[in-house]
Amino acid sequence: MVCIDSTDKKVKVLVVDDHVMVAEGTVLLLATDPGIAVVGTAKNGQECISEVKAKKPDVVLLDINLPDICGIDLVDKLKEINPEIKIIMLTGQNPQEYITVSLDKGAQGFLLKDCSKNEMTQAIFTVNQGNVYFSQSMGIFLRSAVISKQENAEREQIEGLLGRTLTGREQEIMNFVAKGLHNKEIAAQLGIKTRTVDFHVSNILLKFGVSSRLEAVLSWTQGDKK
Repeated sequence: MVCIDSTDKKVKVLVVDDHVMVAEGTVLLLATDPGIAVVGTAKNGQECISEVKAKKPDVVLLDINLPDICGIDLVDKLKEINPEIKIIMLTGQNPQEYITVSLDKGAQGFLLKDCSKNEMTQAIFTVNQGNVYFSQSMGIFLRSAVISKQENAEREQIEGLLGRTLTGREQEIMNFVAKGLHNKEIAAQLGIKTRTVDFHVSNILLKFGVSSRLEAVLSWTQGDKK
């Protein structure tokens, strides 16, 4: 008869926090839930990596501030060990600056350390099922993070468009480049020095992010003309 470990039916959790009392308190809280098995604790990044390799937890409750590494940077390392591992970031401070980068790296949840036991267990079960969970008290931080991300995206788009916009002189030069004229010929047509044309052509290539005159012409004629 094969003996089945009871923890196989539970969500295996690793608690990572450099404050021993906080970690022990979290373990005691989670121990009262029949659907969760705390398989270990770690007080720094190195111990966390060792525990993940040895205990193979389903979910890691990961403190952002660890003595040897930032918890956010540790997410990458844990995902390399097990891409399917679920990570909930824990913080006792304003999490606004950490939310976006944590999600981008693959974290599935975010909890404030003053959350209730019920919320913590709910978060664990939620992320273990493949969903994302945020602490109920993080609404204001989430809105700020989303707005900030949108503003950054819009700013990058505008800067990109501005960077690709040609000046009046550059448009004149591109007209001649498109006709196959060389820089010396363009200079003669415009009554300016050849080195001035050289400068403008180099700037045009940079704006379009290309390395040849032909690529610049193609970009210019396929909707990038301003």
